[in-house]
Amino acid sequence: MTFPRFFSLLFAAWTVTASAATVSVTGLDNNGDVIGQYVIGGQTYWWMCIEPGPPAISNQTITANSLSFTDGWTVQNTERYVNTYGADPSFYASIVPKQIAVMEYVLDTYLPWNTLAGASGRFLEQSGDFNNFTNNDSFYNAMFAVQNFLAQTEGKPPKSDFTDMSDYLDYYAGHGNATDDARSAIFQSMLSDVAAKDGAGFFATYTPVHDYSTINTYAPEADPSNWQDGLVIGMAAVPEPGSAILVASVGLAWIIRRRRR
Repeated sequence: MTFPRFFSLLFAAWTVTASAATVSVTGLDNNGDVIGQYVIGGQTYWWMCIEPGPPAISNQTITANSLSFTDGWTVQNTERYVNTYGADPSFYASIVPKQIAVMEYVLDTYLPWNTLAGASGRFLEQSGDFNNFTNNDSFYNAMFAVQNFLAQTEGKPPKSDFTDMSDYLDYYAGHGNATDDARSAIFQSMLSDVAAKDGAGFFATYTPVHDYSTINTYAPEADPSNWQDGLVIGMAAVPEPGSAILVASVGLAWIIRRRRR
């Protein structure tokens, strides 16, 4: 890749992050491994890990940018942007929106606020005690199953055909306990559901039920400031201060992406 080409890609990514508001993200002590709770901008949210890595941060605060789901999905670190999405923007122009639509559908359908988020529709009514995460509970089982799906999608940036889901790994299959069996069953339902709907062209016109935005950092992979990225469920992306205010919402969760390419 030529230097002018590399510079133009970095500039494109910079223009995305430069337009985003800066927010604070603090990990809670003993907040789990692949799901848990974090404090973002002074409020507590659920998160899910998308990519495996070291334990989630505890009692540390980082700063990150608030972006749209689409923008944040392509801007995770300089290597991921330049080597994948930035390398051929025209190729990914149709892939990224479809990936986003598929994930929005899975979030909407398998984490329904009216049945899993408590009487008032607030996810925070569910206990954030990590000791409960191995319970065979409908809320935790759905959270872990959706996390599995999103983590698998994150590792497949070129994927646009969701009629064949055989490349998705089921984390919970074959462990021989009721909790993992329940999570595996949910995950397998997702795969069958998504494959059938993609075959019918469903995702070409899918409109999400809830608002989604991302919390992102953007730096070289080895940079100490290159922390986790996350998807926030229940609020729109936050513009720069002065142009709009943070949109608060009930039923909030967020999905964290910790070890990136």
